[in-house]
Amino acid sequence: MATDSLTLPRTRRRRRGWVTALALVVATVVAGLAIMVPAYVFPAVAAAPPRADVIYVIGPPTEGRIALAKQLRSEGVADDILISVPSEGEQSAANLSVCQERKVTCAHPDPFTTAGEMALLNTRYGPEASAVVITFTPHVSRTRFIAAQCAAAQVTVLDVRIPLDLGEWLYQFAYQTGGFAKAIAAPCS
Repeated sequence: MATDSLTLPRTRRRRRGWVTALALVVATVVAGLAIMVPAYVFPAVAAAPPRADVIYVIGPPTEGRIALAKQLRSEGVADDILISVPSEGEQSAANLSVCQERKVTCAHPDPFTTAGEMALLNTRYGPEASAVVITFTPHVSRTRFIAAQCAAAQVTVLDVRIPLDLGEWLYQFAYQTGGFAKAIAAPCS
């Protein structure tokens, strides 16, 4: 019986330690979701400016992003469209018919990252330029953050909403958070 009385307090301490650890994990997850859901699922919505120097589709160049770029051009927002494309594959300049259209430039940024895309924008358009950058919803906040650090041009970020299932959202939460960490640790690289 003496052993039971000695193990009982140790068992309670262990249980209390596990409960405390679990409470910290839950609090961290809730805090993370409180930050990530507004940033990735419901980012602040920007309106397209009445006029810009370029409409810039950042990778990947999906049909929805290209369609929005063409719509904005038809509305007179800008005459030029710049599209970030991979150097090879289905979405490369060689394989996208839009890249053959007049006033459309398809280019591969180096590196093929959001910061690399802002460097490409800087190379093609100077600090006096304005750009409408098109991406998809989970990437809007990170694009704005990186553009504020790395783009010389005035950038307005617009999104194309696409349906994502729970697994895709979880992936985007992890991917975008990792991208934010990288952008903070190594800006513009």
